[in-house]
Amino acid sequence: MLRAGSMDLFKREILNRLKTIAGMLSVAVCLASFPSFSQSDLSEYDELASGANNIARVNQDGSDNSLNLNQSGVDNQSRTFQNGFTNTINIDQQGSQHYVLASQFGANVEAEILQVGVGNVVLSAQQGENLLLDVMQTGTGNVALIQQSGYENSIGIQQYGSGNAVGVLQWGNSQHVEITQKCCSD
Repeated sequence: MLRAGSMDLFKREILNRLKTIAGMLSVAVCLASFPSFSQSDLSEYDELASGANNIARVNQDGSDNSLNLNQSGVDNQSRTFQNGFTNTINIDQQGSQHYVLASQFGANVEAEILQVGVGNVVLSAQQGENLLLDVMQTGTGNVALIQQSGYENSIGIQQYGSGNAVGVLQWGNSQHVEITQKCCSD
């Protein structure tokens, strides 16, 4: 039969093993983030694409990363993921049926997305602290769906035209959202 004291010792031993495993995992993740151990350096990524059905996929881990992407035409896609500190995304799309999926995790990150045309979509997720997201869409039938969590974060969305839609889910502390929608001759 186990006594109460032996159960506490068992729990403490399990907790110490979990802490050791978590510490080893964090060291491995830290080592993998160094450019010499991971992928090639894409900290400065510039891309220009025009035409139809262009897809840009960019993954950036670390600090001081930036992405500048310009797409024009029809049915172009941008799928970006950034993890780290002081990272920026700037995406400009002109035309119709464009799609942006932008995910950022960390601190002091910023995303600016401009879409001009018809039926464009922005899906953005940000998690961390001191985040900024600015979306501007001009045209008809554009959609912006935004999720942001953490603290001291800000979202600005401007939509000009008709039939546009916005959805925002934001939680945490010190959050700010500003949405402007104007149609036609307003």
